[in-house]
Amino acid sequence: MKSIRTRITLSYLLMFLGIWLVAGTISVIYVRKSIFHHSSAALNILLQQKLTAFNTAFSGIEQNICTMNNFISKSSSYNQEFYTNLKEKAILAFGDQNLIKTFYFCPNPEETGFSKCLYILNIMNFGTKISNFNEEKYADISFDIKKDKRDSREDIPWFYAAKEGKSNAWIGPYLNLNVEAAIPMISYLSPVFSEDRFLGVVGVEISNLSLRSELDNINYENAFSILINNKGDFIYHRDFPSGLSSQHFEMYEELAFLQRLFSYGYAKLNETYTYRWQGKKHRLIFGKLTNGMKLSISVPQSEIFFLQSQLFLYLAVLIVVTMFLANIILTIVTNKIVRPIEIINQSADYIAHGELNTKIPVNSKDELGMLAASMRKIEVELSEYIEHIREMAYKDYMTGCHNKSAYLKLQSSIEKKIDEGMAAFNVYVFDVNGLKRINDSLGHEMGDALIKGAASALKLTFSEASIFRTGGDEFVVIIEDEKDDIKANISTFNEAVAEFNEENEHDFTLAVSVGTASYHSERDKDFKSVAERADKAMYEDKENFYKNHEDLRR
Repeated sequence: MKSIRTRITLSYLLMFLGIWLVAGTISVIYVRKSIFHHSSAALNILLQQKLTAFNTAFSGIEQNICTMNNFISKSSSYNQEFYTNLKEKAILAFGDQNLIKTFYFCPNPEETGFSKCLYILNIMNFGTKISNFNEEKYADISFDIKKDKRDSREDIPWFYAAKEGKSNAWIGPYLNLNVEAAIPMISYLSPVFSEDRFLGVVGVEISNLSLRSELDNINYENAFSILINNKGDFIYHRDFPSGLSSQHFEMYEELAFLQRLFSYGYAKLNETYTYRWQGKKHRLIFGKLTNGMKLSISVPQSEIFFLQSQLFLYLAVLIVVTMFLANIILTIVTNKIVRPIEIINQSADYIAHGELNTKIPVNSKDELGMLAASMRKIEVELSEYIEHIREMAYKDYMTGCHNKSAYLKLQSSIEKKIDEGMAAFNVYVFDVNGLKRINDSLGHEMGDALIKGAASALKLTFSEASIFRTGGDEFVVIIEDEKDDIKANISTFNEAVAEFNEENEHDFTLAVSVGTASYHSERDKDFKSVAERADKAMYEDKENFYKNHEDLRR
């Protein structure tokens, strides 16, 4: 009799453990799938954030070098006064950019009569104001293109390549020998021409030390970034800080996979790939920068699935506890476990498909409650992390308004409503008047204060969710409400501007041009046509303003 009862008990125990293990395994599979899906999404958002930051930085460098190029090409003489002015403009253009380490201008002696190269070290230390100009702070390194031993095409090929190619280019990595210790750098250079006369080469250098602080600032402990040029060479890699040519990849067995990805165009942009680095599995994703470089983020897979490891530990604890208690509370536990497991499995499925607001109504204090709490913790952490990255991607941190990415996203949503015949919206375009004059006369800090003042007036008039900063001094407001009163809003805005000017302690007056347009289903086929009307109206308002304020015209 005892043997039969023992066998029955063991049968129930094994059946219970079998069901528990199967259900637990299915739960783990769904949770693993959820973690994998959302980690890929998080990596992609993180990559887009990095791409946006570097595109902004590199584009700013390219635009400022274009400005310096124009200044040099339009100069009538190249004497000491010219070099002094060039230094001042370099400080204004690059003094607040942490990536920039040096600025240089190498003249063509045949056209300028000068053979000395202007080379400013550590330009980021000099501030952004002309008033801080101090000749003694500069460390100028000059070499004579006519007499220096580097006057051949082999020694300074970039100089002659720029002359013959007549186009701007990013070059490197290379070792900069003009500093006390050779430092790996990349450079953006631009050939300077006046009509068909080659005047020289102007450019800036970025050290890999500067890139490191930006590239390896990732929300994973052992993650790192890789910056790759259009030839597949490493410009920067955490384990190769001086860069690495793709020709040397074969020296490292684990780089064979990356060589296929970067050198031969094997991989797709924004897709995640698994590879091994230093004996550990990594997840890798990469995208393309606007200047032709590629940016990749590599994260150890163990960090991505850290929460899964915790889940396995909880599962092991639950199995051990269950083996001791199953014989006593088998029937009770069966009734308490089957239903919660179904709920957890269904919740895991929802989470795996991206529904991060899924409720898991299992609040017991037993092991399944611990499992549900772990899943809720995973869900909350993923939601908070993705929301944080979204906020960073769509917010303009100077004004607190939404940025252009958020504007384009809303535009896409409105386009769909137009196609469905459900659109109703007004577009307001605002542009700060006289910003360039304020920047030139009072400095960029005052210009920023002017932009912030315009943003404050907009926030007093409209909800912050409807305000977008789409350019340096341009804001767009989109109101999706048929009852929106344009005249009343403009009047409120003007009052807010007037109030700002009354309380303003700075030496400038805020003036903003505005243009508006409303969507008409019979007239407008897309969002762009409404925005263009509003933009045109704004420029008409701006022209009327400048007719009465010629001193502020750009």
